[in-house]
Amino acid sequence: MAYGISVQNSSGYTQIDSTYGNLQVIASGTTANFGSGTTLSTSLPSGVGNDVAVFVKPTTTSGVGQNKTVTFWGYINYSANTFVIGRILTFSFYQGTFDYVICVDGQTAPTSGYGFNTFTSGGALGFSSTYDDMECVEAHTYTLSYPPTPRLQFNESSAGWESGTDVHEYYSLLNAMGKVARTSSGGSTYYRASFAHYQYEGGISGNPQYISIGANWGFTAPTVSGTTTTVESEDTRTMVIARYHG
Repeated sequence: MAYGISVQNSSGYTQIDSTYGNLQVIASGTTANFGSGTTLSTSLPSGVGNDVAVFVKPTTTSGVGQNKTVTFWGYINYSANTFVIGRILTFSFYQGTFDYVICVDGQTAPTSGYGFNTFTSGGALGFSSTYDDMECVEAHTYTLSYPPTPRLQFNESSAGWESGTDVHEYYSLLNAMGKVARTSSGGSTYYRASFAHYQYEGGISGNPQYISIGANWGFTAPTVSGTTTTVESEDTRTMVIARYHG
């Protein structure tokens, strides 16, 4: 950068920069209990528009799915102003809640109080210590297809994994997921989708902790009608794994 301030975390990701605006947290919370349904819908704050970013993670600290895992997919329903989380009923029986953090870009600079603000050359607010912020620890770009290319596994050996932390401390960006294609099995039609797969320590054969991102975690529910070869999306997405320090 030619001028200004730049602050990076221990993983090399820029957290504060005078040339762009940070994602700023506007809401956080916990969803309703998943219960026995196949999808769970949660309302977004009013007026967020299409520039919202939603980070989610299972609330549990000891996975209750098969082999102590929790696998989920999801998407943002902009027309309904909600975000949707779906699960695989065949292999993952997680019935708990999800923690979420909702972010936008470019809040108004605070006019009173104490703290630290940075501004871009165009005068827009870049960073403010008044607002909670997400710490990006891993970014991975892949094609939303089946199977995805390439696939990500974020684990304790990754540069962004902070020593002493657990997998349940990391959030996955829901915007980077989505429906991929439709496939037929046993006379029913199912969606394929892009997933986040949380493996908790103590799984089968002592599996280590990790988060895997991909589109090869089997069938999703519910069944749907339509041509089985219909492709829902093949665009490129960037998965961001982050920690929340609110």
